[in-house]
Amino acid sequence: MSSFKRGVLGASVLFLLTGLVILFQPSITCAVPFISKETELAMGQQADREVIAQFGLYPDKSLQLYVNDIGQKLVSNLSDREFNRYFFKIVDSSDINAFALPGGYIYVTRGILAIINNEAELAGILGHEIGHVTQHHAAKQIVRSIGAQILAIGGAIANPKNAGEWLVVSSQMFNQINLGYGRDAELESDAHGLLSAYQAGYDPRSMVNFLNNLRQHEMMTGQAYHSFQATHPETKERIIKTSSLSQAIINRSDRKVIQNRKVYLAHVKGMAFGGKSNQKDRRNFKKKHIDVYEVQPGDTFASIALKELGDEKEDLMIAILNGMRLKDTLQPGQFLKLVRPGLYPRDKTLQIQPDEKSNQ
Repeated sequence: MSSFKRGVLGASVLFLLTGLVILFQPSITCAVPFISKETELAMGQQADREVIAQFGLYPDKSLQLYVNDIGQKLVSNLSDREFNRYFFKIVDSSDINAFALPGGYIYVTRGILAIINNEAELAGILGHEIGHVTQHHAAKQIVRSIGAQILAIGGAIANPKNAGEWLVVSSQMFNQINLGYGRDAELESDAHGLLSAYQAGYDPRSMVNFLNNLRQHEMMTGQAYHSFQATHPETKERIIKTSSLSQAIINRSDRKVIQNRKVYLAHVKGMAFGGKSNQKDRRNFKKKHIDVYEVQPGDTFASIALKELGDEKEDLMIAILNGMRLKDTLQPGQFLKLVRPGLYPRDKTLQIQPDEKSNQ
């Protein structure tokens, strides 16, 4: 069974989790043959340049630092980091995606940040992608796809004289990233994400909520997270298994867990919404941004949609954007994400005083 780099848990919790993780990943994984960590790192360094050139970094330093802090918090709990450094970046794309390159390079799009609803969900997603790195899923897939001979160029993989070889390697790597790594690898990384988030103090059930909400969002918009595309027939299975594992973690431990919804909303308020998917996307899009609304007494999704957006038919999208259902009861003082037209007026401030220790 592959290691999920857990910290110290109680003996009973460890015993239970070990059995559950075996259910998630029945196959035996091992180190990648033929590929050194130095080669993986070289691949990641070179591909990182391509990712930034294709998408661009999202120009919000505060939000970039926030995501990086969460990622580094997760990495700090790994018993075997595999790589000395990890890099967490937000790319300027409306696509709903998160992906990892060999060597510790992990990316989230602003598109996926828009539908995440709390810090615990973000931690689960980053933990999932960290799992792809620590389990060397990209490198293993490349070996299966094109064999090991071409990777003999090792640390010189980005050398201009090896441009032809690198083109083949990078093409295969990005194809696998876009398609996901298959059922077993995605289940393995789902479990890694849950356990990593839990070890960092987050509610592991948030990842289940995210997967359910993502499925609803996909049905509404047609956009799908890359690993969902790869395992579409097994999406229900993934949700069931992550639900079972997260509930088992909660049931067998008295550790306090947090979601930090208010903290998260305070960071994404004002973030661009929709628009271009990459740097070459020349289509004309109307500017939109994420805003945060405080629920008032008597509010419903329909009344908020009419009052704030001028169209009560936007009620369903507000619900889905916030990981809720139309039948859910809104509570005064609750905060909801809304999508407003135009650029965010930077003179506005979010009147939220979040408690980092709260479950809100």
